[in-house]
Amino acid sequence: MSACRSARCLLSKATAAAGSPLGLSKGTSKRTFHSSSPRPARKRRPHYPSIKASDLKILNEDAQTLLPKYSDAETQLLSNRYTPSQLAAIKAAESVIDPRDVLLQGSQRTDPWRLPYHSDLIEVDKIIDHAEKLDVRDTIPQGKKNVRLANAVERDAAISKIATENLAKLYPGGLPDGQLTPKQQDELEQAVEGAMMQASLDPRAIYTSNNKAELAALADPRYSVVLPDLPRLDSRLAKATRRLSSEEQEDPRQKRMLQYLGWDKSKLRQIRTKTLVVHGVVNQTRMGKIRSMYYLTIAGNGDGLLGVGEGKSVEPEEGRKQSVMAAIRNMRPVPRYENRTIYGTLEKKIGATKVLLYSRPPGFGLRVQHLIFELARAAGLQDLSAKTPRSRNKMNVIKATWEALTSQKLPDEIARGRGKKLVDVRKVYYGGSVH
Repeated sequence: MSACRSARCLLSKATAAAGSPLGLSKGTSKRTFHSSSPRPARKRRPHYPSIKASDLKILNEDAQTLLPKYSDAETQLLSNRYTPSQLAAIKAAESVIDPRDVLLQGSQRTDPWRLPYHSDLIEVDKIIDHAEKLDVRDTIPQGKKNVRLANAVERDAAISKIATENLAKLYPGGLPDGQLTPKQQDELEQAVEGAMMQASLDPRAIYTSNNKAELAALADPRYSVVLPDLPRLDSRLAKATRRLSSEEQEDPRQKRMLQYLGWDKSKLRQIRTKTLVVHGVVNQTRMGKIRSMYYLTIAGNGDGLLGVGEGKSVEPEEGRKQSVMAAIRNMRPVPRYENRTIYGTLEKKIGATKVLLYSRPPGFGLRVQHLIFELARAAGLQDLSAKTPRSRNKMNVIKATWEALTSQKLPDEIARGRGKKLVDVRKVYYGGSVH
């Protein structure tokens, strides 16, 4: 019992009997720290809303009023259009469907996710709905596409034909004749210019085919299966509206790094990066505290290269990019025995963190903690075990592991320093078959 309050405090729980030494009775009250009622006193709310009998009666009346049964006259009209078997099927289906369910589920939705237009979903809306898709076999039964680039004569003839078709849609009765007003002349010039531009961008003006159905399918958006197999358009107007990958804005830091390493973008895409440490830091200045984000990223190609980089910036994305660039610049070679493990036992200490790495036989796997696991996988190591007997600070564990892997002493170097000749016994006695 606490010495700060007595046993008769209102906050104590009334569990003692009436004749207890403390003198508490069963009716002793207890003060609560919140205004809500205790759980036993609350009414249990049902998971589903209950329908009262009065509401059900109103629902039955509404269902009979809005969805009445067929009269004799309506049945006679239906018999004029449907066969007796079809009419029997309609009656059987309607007898199964409860009109109350139709009244409840067929009501207009009021939730925010309702459709933005009133439709029975029978007709296809060209703006909102997805367009109809046809298969290539609907146009080309053999499944072989025979499309070639059109020459200058065929291109001019196709543009003239397509432009005429487009103008015929705008002027079904023909082009206006006689003296035209300035407004009509302006509208006619705009229509001709639009028709010619649309014709020049039409695939039928770029490609041609002996199969008329295949040629018509080039400009039909429903044959989306045919279009991806065709070559890209080679048109000045199409090129003007298309942005090439080489014209994309390039990061100047990435450009300088590629020049420094002598790499191209394809080789840079093969580098695998992963951010392992992210936390906020504060720099105290005379103007106050300046908060920024710290990132520690590793980079490797999975084949003997490994790097670690740090970045810090007020903008999170900027700090992450700094760490990625620094990790790629700091990549060093990692010596691997048989391209799967390290040479012997490695030990490295940074600060209060000490990392011990051990080489393991084939098939052992990476039985290490998650930070060392990511480093080993980025470097291309497959068999490894590790211990961190002292501090497990994330930053120091990553840096110590990286320093240990990149600063290994190879057996050949040790042998040359001692003036000895080194022979790999496994390769000599097993003929190179070490797995």
